[in-house]
Parts: sequence; structure tokens; C-alpha cells
Amino acid sequence: MDLRDSLFWCPYDTLGPLTNGSLVVEDGGALVLPPWCLTFVDEVETQLRNMPNPNFVFGYPFSAPIRQPGEPRPAFVAIPYRPEFDAIKAAIQEAALAANFQCEITGDLANPGTIMDQVWQGIRGADVVVADITGHNPNVMYELGLAAALGKEAIIVTQEQQLPFDLRHWRTIKYNLDRIDHLKMHLEASFSAVSARYPHEGPEPRF
Repeated sequence: MDLRDSLFWCPYDTLGPLTNGSLVVEDGGALVLPPWCLTFVDEVETQLRNMPNPNFVFGYPFSAPIRQPGEPRPAFVAIPYRPEFDAIKAAIQEAALAANFQCEITGDLANPGTIMDQVWQGIRGADVVVADITGHNPNVMYELGLAAALGKEAIIVTQEQQLPFDLRHWRTIKYNLDRIDHLKMHLEASFSAVSARYPHEGPEPRF
């Protein structure tokens, strides 16, 4: 389909900035998108015809500086906020550090502001999302859904034997509470297998 034949909709208050920034131009009295912008929109639409993958153009903040060699890679952890998961949270953090990842954990967010805005920013900035879906906690499942919408790689950990059908394509670690050492070992391997974002982070950069 030729995007020039499509109807583009945006709120009225968006039109001014788009026009002022030359993202929308006037042609014969009509407002149209210039060819370079059509090409960009077409690329985004192509990516969104299926679920986004780690190359999704909007998967990361555009303004984030390039990570320097040796700098820890960001990870986001979605886990129930109950004491019985403290040992699991600690194992995830220790495995992450061993693989040069630094975790942001939903329940530990202390900055003032809207919690879901912070969650969204944390997931969008992460190279990988780790989610403990034991008990199918609604908050965890919601955050995992946000990760899927952004094309994030995810590591799922769970005490349950059966996974929901739509989660089976993700890297999964099944664990027992009496074998936390076993969980940590598998987590380290999973963190190490996360695709490189930049050439200096591994042999298989995403871009």
C-alpha cells in the first residue's frame, strides 16, 4: 500500500509543531508528509506488522547517550513485591552484576513521580527485561506486556511447570526455592546471551 494514499491522523495540537518542524508541508492547499518522512513512517509500519523485535526504532529513547565500553548494561526486573521473592530478586541482581548488567526493579523505584511512567521509562531503556511470572501476578504480566510492545528481549523465571501459550517463545528458567544457586547459574548464562546493542558489547550487535 502506498502511504501517500493513507489518511494520517493526529490531534489538533500536534499539527502546529509538525508544520513548524517541516514534518508536514503544504502542497496545493493540502497538508502532506514529505517523501523522507513517508519513508520513515513506512519503515515503522513494516516493523509493526508483526510484534516488534529488539531492532524496533522506538524501542529505546532517542536521546540516550551511546553506552561506553565496560559500562553496565541496563536490565529491568518485574517481580512480585512480596518478601518470599526477596531471595529471587537478590539472585537476579547477583547474576546480572556477574554479566555486567545493572538492574532496575519496579518495587525499588524511589524517585518521586508517577510509578507507571517510571516503569515505562525503565523498560524502554533496558536491554533485557527479567520477569518472575510465578502466580501470574497482574503487575508482572502487565510489565511483560509493555516489554513485548517495545520488542525487548526477556528472561522469564517461574516456579511453575506450564507457561501460558503466548509466553513460550521467550527464554525461560524454571526454578525451585531450594535451588537458588541453580537459578543464579542459569540467569548468568541468560544475561550473557542477550543480544549486543553496540559492536563493543559482543559479536552480534542488533543494528
